[in-house]
Amino acid sequence: MKNIIIGTAGHVDHGKTQLTKALSGIDTDRLAEEQKRGITIELGFAHIPNDEGYNIGVIDVPGHEKFIKNMLAGIGGIDFVIFVVAADEGIMPQTREHFEILKALGIEDGIVAVTKTDMVDDEWLEMLLEEVEDYFKGSFLEGKPIVPVSARTGDNIDVLKAEILKKCDRENKRTEEKELFRLPVDRVFTMSGFGTVVTGTLIDGKCQVGDEILICPEGMKAKIRGIQTYGKDTDVAIAGQRTAINLSGVKKEDIGRGDVLSMPGAATVTSMIDVVLSAFDSCDKLILNNSRVHVYTGSKESLAKVILLDRDALAGGETCYAQLRLEEPIAVRRGDRFIVRFYSPMITIAGGRIIDAAPDKHKRNREDVLSSLEVLENGTIEEVVRQKTGGRHFYKEAELASDVGIIRCTLDEILAAELERGDIIRLAEGSLISRDKASALGRGVTELLEAYHESNPLADGMPKQELLSRLRERWHIEDDKLVAALLQDAIDKGAAADNGKSVSLAGHSVSFSDEQLALMERIAGMYEKADIELLKNDDVYALSSDRNEIAALLSELVSQERIVKVDASYYASKAAWDTAVDAAFSLGANFSLADYRDKLDTSRKYASIFLTAFDRAGITMFAGEARTAVARR
Repeated sequence: MKNIIIGTAGHVDHGKTQLTKALSGIDTDRLAEEQKRGITIELGFAHIPNDEGYNIGVIDVPGHEKFIKNMLAGIGGIDFVIFVVAADEGIMPQTREHFEILKALGIEDGIVAVTKTDMVDDEWLEMLLEEVEDYFKGSFLEGKPIVPVSARTGDNIDVLKAEILKKCDRENKRTEEKELFRLPVDRVFTMSGFGTVVTGTLIDGKCQVGDEILICPEGMKAKIRGIQTYGKDTDVAIAGQRTAINLSGVKKEDIGRGDVLSMPGAATVTSMIDVVLSAFDSCDKLILNNSRVHVYTGSKESLAKVILLDRDALAGGETCYAQLRLEEPIAVRRGDRFIVRFYSPMITIAGGRIIDAAPDKHKRNREDVLSSLEVLENGTIEEVVRQKTGGRHFYKEAELASDVGIIRCTLDEILAAELERGDIIRLAEGSLISRDKASALGRGVTELLEAYHESNPLADGMPKQELLSRLRERWHIEDDKLVAALLQDAIDKGAAADNGKSVSLAGHSVSFSDEQLALMERIAGMYEKADIELLKNDDVYALSSDRNEIAALLSELVSQERIVKVDASYYASKAAWDTAVDAAFSLGANFSLADYRDKLDTSRKYASIFLTAFDRAGITMFAGEARTAVARR
């Protein structure tokens, strides 16, 4: 069974609601104020009975300019439009406004219904039909059926219904994978014995009773208790259906129009979107950079600031790249359409398409930014994936699929090829980066190490923890495993060398002057002379006013295995260390500190320092009052 959503559009009092009633038998003006005033204020919903097996939902929208925001809350998810023009008035202001909105939302098909034909004569009607045909030339409605009808007399209603049924025999362009389930909420109410119920057009995916879903942008979890489509209970709802969902564990005040029901990852919650922005041809005011505007996506109305990325002003009929910085989070998906109205006066001025639902904040008038947006707008999906993995954000697979706007299995296919070619690299726990970004990160490691070597010429390398901290800060990474993996990638590629507790540029070696080499020999001689009577570090550091110089010389002596670091305060000559180890092993098991002191023939102080170092190194094992030698290191 095919599911079709039709929207009405057109000027106020041109007969949209009466036409919907004639087609469906349902009066969509349910509010007392609507009945009293005779105009549609809120969205109305109906379905058209038929013998062809189609589920045909109708969204009847308000035509009055004061209620454009209500019209926008329902029109975005339709398959095609019934565009209504009254025969007695013709093309009017909201005719033009609604038509601009439909074009901006990417609506591609429809039928023109010329209503109230019973109020004009044949000559006037013929002239009006020509006017309507001319008006829609060059648009998606050119060449589409134009049906003159009268809802009051029923004239040609059967003809219009036949044209609607022809339109229903169409390819379903909506995705029905459950992981993409999204339903923008346009109405919330409570029912006695059931609780909170929401309605909306199911624009992507499908859902079923028992599913756990999210209410976005808040991220609140909820469970589907019941589903209705077109007034009938069902276990499953699929894309293209007007759907009512009974939610368990959710209060009416927890959800409102503009919220989105979704599966985890089906929508991106964001306060900033990159867009292709097109000012309406009819817009006679400039859209200035930093303008404050109303943005309409799905059923949501938000305030935002427009950042024009390549100009200072956008005139009617022009298109540019822009970043919309929203005053509150919204839940959208790359590829979604939107409408823009001025903050004041509230006139509809532009529309466009989201090309990045999770962008970085951009600087204006930068060629690299504009080039990347060109890829996001017109590139292949593979190019878009590479573009996203090359940005500042570090993506995991699930998050990348959501932000790019594709299902996970499609991303997996793309990644398989990209990873094999090496165009994308997978790091710690599934983090993905492009080859170009990996190269840039490798250069970042190199730059930090070069600067460190220049400032510390006698150090064998930068302390690893300091380097990790600097990289974390530089790349804005919170994940310790990820930053460690990025460093390891640079080491694996030969850009850096792992020295244990430090990291250096590959091939880096410390070069000592003749004076420093002489000082090194003097220090080595001091340790050899001290033997097991350990020499305090302070006595060695006193040999130079430059502590870094002494530290480098000590480090070099350790690397040459001429001295051994005992603890933070003492080094020992390698011969003294070996003597101390041999003494422990000659005692074997269960020896005391006193036993060891006597064996080594030294003071209790130095014996204790050696044994504590041995315990730490795993050479001896201490149990209460006695030790046992277990392994030479």
